[in-house]
Amino acid sequence: MNAVIPPKPKPVRKEPRFVTRKVVAAAQIGLSVLYSGGYFYTLHEFISGHVEAAAGYHDMLTSLLSVLTAGQLTVIGFWFQRSRPEDPGQKP
Repeated sequence: MNAVIPPKPKPVRKEPRFVTRKVVAAAQIGLSVLYSGGYFYTLHEFISGHVEAAAGYHDMLTSLLSVLTAGQLTVIGFWFQRSRPEDPGQKP
């Protein structure tokens, strides 16, 4: 007789104990402040004229500033979105 062996159940993945909402929130705030501070510092340096670029690098620096601006808009969009994804086990 050929016996059918049932498949093993997948192990339930548990988050580490130190990953709490407060830790995640602190990380999000810290990274947002770090990125925003760096962005506005870089923008200030460009506007105030402290950054001098050779003639061939002007387009590259303009592209870099555009990419950084798009990233800043993503950070702002994260904090001002109307709804946030919730954990499936979270109670209202």
